[in-house]
Parts: sequence; structure tokens; C-alpha cells
Amino acid sequence: MSDVTIGRDAGGTPGAHQQVQDDPFGTAVAQGAAVMTLDGLLPVEYLSPGDRIVTRSGAARLRAVQMHLAQGPLIRLAPGGLGHELPVHVLFLSPETQVLLRDWRAEVLYGSAQAMVQAGRLIDGDYITQVPGERARLFTLEFDVPQVIYVDNVEIGCGAVGMATAAA
Repeated sequence: MSDVTIGRDAGGTPGAHQQVQDDPFGTAVAQGAAVMTLDGLLPVEYLSPGDRIVTRSGAARLRAVQMHLAQGPLIRLAPGGLGHELPVHVLFLSPETQVLLRDWRAEVLYGSAQAMVQAGRLIDGDYITQVPGERARLFTLEFDVPQVIYVDNVEIGCGAVGMATAAA
């Protein structure tokens, strides 16, 4: 069972989301995370289908938003944990969330100038840690095609509508 957004495109209130508890999820960011949109930075929980999100390839229309009530480990990225102002504020992600690395880590660990890596694989014990048993509202954003978006200055991979999310 998955959550369904009932925002503007469905005639509802912008940012309104149905919720289902303990639903499995893949790429997800915690409530309060700031997403770069063409209207400026907006908290992820205020987004609705149809919003225009800034991506690495330009602007893209958000097609779906799912909200999950999660109980379990989250990944905590401290300010500056991925570089100068990356992220700007503390950022909580699901362990499966894809993070785009474009620094020395990508080169050293993956032999490439950039690499998409699950947040759970970035744990260093200092700046990137796992928070066990945390209860949080996590949001998954979906587009027509997979995108890389900006969440608190961190580049996050998001899937396409109907794309299966598999935990690794």
C-alpha cells in the first residue's frame, strides 16, 4: 500500500497527503527539508503534484508526492557533512536515498568524477550517522523521468512515476 497525494491536481489543498504507516520506501527525505523550486526553497511537505522543481537538467513538473510514516533507521547528514554548505541544515534521509557525489569521494571510492550512492553507504560516524528507531514523516517525490533535485543544497536522485523502488 502506498500514500497518495491529494493536492492541487486532485482538487484538494496544496500539500495535503494521505498517509499510510510503515510503508516500505526508497528515496525519501524527512519533513522540513528544503527543496529548490522555481518559486524558491519550499519545505518538502508543502509540495504538490504540478509544482515546478529545479533539477540538474532544468525545471521539471512534480508528478506525485508520497508521504510515509517511518519507524527505523534514518541517515543524518550534519551541516557541511558532504562539503561546504552541503547540506545547509541537518538533513534526514532514508538509507536508500540516492545522493549524487561530485567530490573526492566519488573519485576515490568509485573511480569517477561523480557517483550516485545510497545515503546509508556514506556513514562515516562523524558527519553522516545512522539514527536508529527514529519515527519520522518521509516524503518521496516522483517525476515523469528520473531526476536529480536539490534538497538543502544536496543533490538527491528521484524516480519516475510508477518506477519500482527496491531496497538494496
